Amino acid sequence: MAVLQDRGRTALARAIAAQSIFLAWGRGVAAWDGAPEPEPTTAAGLVDEIGRRMVTSVQFVQPDADGPIELPDGSRYANSAQPTKWLHVQWTFDFADAAGEHIRELAIFVGGTVVAGLPPGQRYFTRAQVDNPGDLYSLERVPVFTRNPGVRQVQEYVLPF
Repeated sequence: MAVLQDRGRTALARAIAAQSIFLAWGRGVAAWDGAPEPEPTTAAGLVDEIGRRMVTSVQFVQPDADGPIELPDGSRYANSAQPTKWLHVQWTFDFADAAGEHIRELAIFVGGTVVAGLPPGQRYFTRAQVDNPGDLYSLERVPVFTRNPGVRQVQEYVLPF
């Protein structure tokens, strides 16, 4: 049986890092409040996308028990000068992005495009401004929260390959 090697995984991470990467959030379904439905593995998008932001930072990382990047499961990572099979991706939303919206879903999309003619430098896009959503890399249903325009929302993940 063939086994994917670390160098192959690193090649995949480099290929993803070179593409457009977006974090989208959505309203989901109000019936999920209190107990979100499990995430399917066959989804192509969010149930009710509000908008998405272009990635703010992409870095290669490696496991490090003393690293500054900590995940909810307690695992830690540190930046790596060399490509690895892990990518640390981060999005810093503006205060007004989806202000007042109820968020129940988060998704990472790779390789999408937005409609032509938008202002140069625009980094947040409503669903109507997305031409091609790209490929859904991950989907997370979260306990509902309301986007507070007084808080700068930051989302970050370590993507394994």
